[in-house]
Amino acid sequence: MNMLKPALTLAFLLGALASPDAWTQSPVAAPGISRDVTSAELRDYARLPVCTLSADGKRLAVEPCRTAPARVPMPRRPVPLTIQRMPIVKQAPQVAMPATPPSPSLQTLLNPPHAPQFLNGCGPSGCYDANGTLINNIGPGTAVLPSGKVCSRNGNLLQC
Repeated sequence: MNMLKPALTLAFLLGALASPDAWTQSPVAAPGISRDVTSAELRDYARLPVCTLSADGKRLAVEPCRTAPARVPMPRRPVPLTIQRMPIVKQAPQVAMPATPPSPSLQTLLNPPHAPQFLNGCGPSGCYDANGTLINNIGPGTAVLPSGKVCSRNGNLLQC
């Protein structure tokens, strides 16, 4: 709100006090002002004191006031040049890739080990598999292979 007062005062001085004929009298382009102003308006603005803060720093010391002109050349803040060395980063040791597991044989891919087998010519004592090997029945739904492995049987399918 405090910064609004000087801006309103300046607008009042530049716009409201000027007569409509003043706009046609020798317009001068002023830096920072968006329209052409007369030299009389610029003289009035230049007579205003430069804006400063009061002792408590919460308001302007004198109102109305004008902004301070820019210093030429603008002062630069000195910044010390600090160049730090980049840390030395060692590469991680090369890790050996684990060996790939052996690929399954074509026979294993065509006939998975736990896939059901089709049985032929089943009778009360057992059935024959696709190779003609006799698989004996040892109970309802259970069969034993010649190797001694016990499997489950469901109709003409054998699951080991």
